[in-house]
Amino acid sequence: MGCSGYEDRILLGRLKQGSETAFKKIYDKYHRSLYRVAKKYLRNKELAEDAVHDIFLKLWHHRAKMNQSGSLKGFLFTSLKNHVLNLIDRDKRKLKKRVTLSYEKKMDGLENSNVIDLAQYRGLYQEAVEELPDKRREVYRLRVKEGLTNNEVAEYLDVSIHTVKSQYYKASNFVKKYVSEHLSKPTGT
Repeated sequence: MGCSGYEDRILLGRLKQGSETAFKKIYDKYHRSLYRVAKKYLRNKELAEDAVHDIFLKLWHHRAKMNQSGSLKGFLFTSLKNHVLNLIDRDKRKLKKRVTLSYEKKMDGLENSNVIDLAQYRGLYQEAVEELPDKRREVYRLRVKEGLTNNEVAEYLDVSIHTVKSQYYKASNFVKKYVSEHLSKPTGT
């Protein structure tokens, strides 16, 4: 393992000087594992390949600023993680915008009281999620908003799958109970 870090420092030193050979060696060494990570989270071959390509472009463009004593592997995987999270976040915003537009079109045909009930429900749901303890809220967010599986959440948070299942179950029950209790309160008929 130590040899790999030493080899990376040598490659990084050559890369900083503009060596395309060093860049190719780095690419050959890390491309496959970066691609596997990207594909796991993006669930799409083309998007994963594009993400890895973008990371290597970033490496090449910022090679002169790279810290030679830093971890090349750490830089690559951290850059990929941030890039993938940005892609997921961007796609979620696009999807949310489409859902919101569709939702608003449907709302045009509903009575005002129904719209208020839906808005109240949405607000109560957000309140319930905010009431969750931090760790439980994170598990719930990753499962519901990010759409990750129990295994993916366990790996991402470095906890057991049993912990994820338990925390998600408790969070789901709490949110349902919170919303139903607060939604059923009369608003003054």
